[in-house]
Amino acid sequence: MDRSSTSTRQRSIMIVSESDSFADVISKAFPTEENTKITTKNESFKAMNGHAVDLAFDHDVVIFEADPDNRTEVQAIETLLAHRADGTVFLAMTDNDVSIVKARQLREIGIDEVLPISIDSDGLRAVVEEQIGARRTPQKEFHDGPSAHGQLFVVGQSRGGAGATTVATNLAYSLANGPKSLFRKGEQSRVVLLDFDIQFGNSNVFLDLEDKGGFLQIIEANEEPDDHFLMSTLQTHPLGFDVLCAPTPVIPLQSVRPDLIENMLDLLRDRYDYIIVDLPRAIVDWVEPVLKRAASLILVTDISVPCVRQSRRLIDFYRETNVGLPIEVVVNRDRRPLIKSEHVREVENVLETRLNHWLPDNTKVARSAVDLGRPVVEMKPKSDLGKALINLGTALSTQTSAKKSKKT
Repeated sequence: MDRSSTSTRQRSIMIVSESDSFADVISKAFPTEENTKITTKNESFKAMNGHAVDLAFDHDVVIFEADPDNRTEVQAIETLLAHRADGTVFLAMTDNDVSIVKARQLREIGIDEVLPISIDSDGLRAVVEEQIGARRTPQKEFHDGPSAHGQLFVVGQSRGGAGATTVATNLAYSLANGPKSLFRKGEQSRVVLLDFDIQFGNSNVFLDLEDKGGFLQIIEANEEPDDHFLMSTLQTHPLGFDVLCAPTPVIPLQSVRPDLIENMLDLLRDRYDYIIVDLPRAIVDWVEPVLKRAASLILVTDISVPCVRQSRRLIDFYRETNVGLPIEVVVNRDRRPLIKSEHVREVENVLETRLNHWLPDNTKVARSAVDLGRPVVEMKPKSDLGKALINLGTALSTQTSAKKSKKT
């Protein structure tokens, strides 16, 4: 099928479901006057057998109901996706209460997006437009110009003082000075750290920088920043990455507009290999565009009962915004146990994820790094804390590199 034409040509969507009501609801989200042709198949992928391949790949988008517990149907979809060689987008609609693990499993077989059945028409159309646009844009894994798809890592925390800023600043250094770049071989990665904790952020203190008012200029500007203005607000750190410091004066959380954040992130993803965002703990509307663009979210916590409960609430919130968002839980100030205790196993059950990342409680090294304004991984890379932070950065960059290679 020729997919080289412009966005003005008619797009085709195939809806696969044994439910007439499902097909009817999805069809109504795409009015015919918007150059959209709808085709429905009232059967399962398993029932379609060999005809599914040619039929599905003859459309721009395939939207279907997905039950992660229906192994026969999931295997049929996985077999279908194994033959994918063109730009067809596959969107799965699932129950709202589907678990994080099961949603992730659907993504791992090649489904482009896993969406809650409660998504509204505007949201569904936006996902379709984004996915079609991404597949029609030529991508290169390595190039000499600016990165077309910088990876966005978001760092959150279950409570104040959990260690999110420590993780964010050390992650920025690790990614900027690692042995490989995600997009270029043998060169340093281009990294920017954004301190979005606009009321209590102190990444500049951890990096011995003075806020020069760049973020405040962006917030107070009447117009969205262009590329030149945005780059002028960043500070270049001697250790090889750029930083947008949180404003020194305390400002209202609602001072930031969602469209402003969208514009900033889209501009930065064109320039950097990695964008690290240190999130505020507050739930505000402008966090949504951050989560929607994230390649992964790192949630820093301890495993006390209050923090685990808060972590569960945050994960649920993040999943409402981005169902397929990979979330890595980092346990801070605790050494990885040789044998998991009953409490650790229970925490993994509650959070529905394995606890793979542990940062040991090395108060001396951590405090010295903050006092000197230097990342632990630069100052004490061979300490137990330094090694753990380096391993975290390596694991995240490896995961995103593997996902990118799988898609290309």
